[in-house]
Amino acid sequence: MDKTSDNQESGSDYRKGVKFLIDNEPDMKKLPSEFALPLLRNPLSAVHAEIPVIDLSGLHGPVQRRVSTIRDINSACADWGFFRIINHGIRTSLMVEMLKVVEEFFDLSWEQKMKYASDNVMSPIRYGTSLNTSMKHSLHWRDYFRHYGHPCHKTFHLWPDNPPVYRDVAKEYLEQIWQLAMKIASAISEGLGLDHDYIEKSLGEGFQVQAANYYPPCPEPEKTLGLAGHSDHGGLTILMQNHDVDGLQIKHNETWTAVQHVPGTFLVNIGDYLEILSNGMYKSVEHRAVVNAQKKRISVAVGHGPELTAVIAPASQLLDKNSDIQYRPIAYQDYIRLQQSSTIRGKSPLQAIKINNM
Repeated sequence: MDKTSDNQESGSDYRKGVKFLIDNEPDMKKLPSEFALPLLRNPLSAVHAEIPVIDLSGLHGPVQRRVSTIRDINSACADWGFFRIINHGIRTSLMVEMLKVVEEFFDLSWEQKMKYASDNVMSPIRYGTSLNTSMKHSLHWRDYFRHYGHPCHKTFHLWPDNPPVYRDVAKEYLEQIWQLAMKIASAISEGLGLDHDYIEKSLGEGFQVQAANYYPPCPEPEKTLGLAGHSDHGGLTILMQNHDVDGLQIKHNETWTAVQHVPGTFLVNIGDYLEILSNGMYKSVEHRAVVNAQKKRISVAVGHGPELTAVIAPASQLLDKNSDIQYRPIAYQDYIRLQQSSTIRGKSPLQAIKINNM
């Protein structure tokens, strides 16, 4: 019997979400034991560092500036796997609208949200809490709502019709984020020495998934996490969050580093697909979410990868007779299932398909 079943029998059904828990016990002073994680150190004590900032307007400038911007993106991917983008072309009002409808969704009653609950990690729309898997694990201090995006026409009818404007706002947002991701992918392709449209063509029809996360205030934030350290399964993830609270940390040089939020910007990170495609030239980066005692944090992460039936493998153009293939081919949908079903976070799913060349 898993921990969810145990909780149901004891009268605490955590499947309803952490927000439900806090809403019904607003004066909670002690973290429920199910959420206490075996942390080596206080996650709130992470160091601060400045990640690279990329001005995307440089991609539309004179040749020399464009080349310099592509070089900067390549360096950020190779050295950090994470960078901030400014002058990205997404209007601020749309970002605000998207965060608003996401917050309104999480403010719905638990009965309305539970209509989207599922134990299937491949479900095209899914509400849940803690980690993505339904397997037994220590609980994490977050609720999430995920659904597929581009190509939007395939799943648009499954998206919530409450809040009333959710579908229209999300569709506009996800379509524009897809175009932004392809612009960045083009620069990355050139940075790798590939044709400018190599990554976009490798995606085929493409697969976009939005993951909205809700992290309520936590009574003992030093004892838990909103989301444990992990890498993303896709190629590029584009993230925004509400403006008044930080919570993202990335692992850089084996040290957890806190990333400050800057309103109006996006954070972009490399996922496992690009590590595989680049044959390890780029590394997907582990990141995690911490929580705090005062404020809720809402983030909207949009991942971009190839169509689900695609077989992912290193790009042949990046291999020569002296190159060892670092990763065995695998169908993308099988890799997602492997990654999303795991209770072990970090980069263990990627290690599972890595070829030992020693």
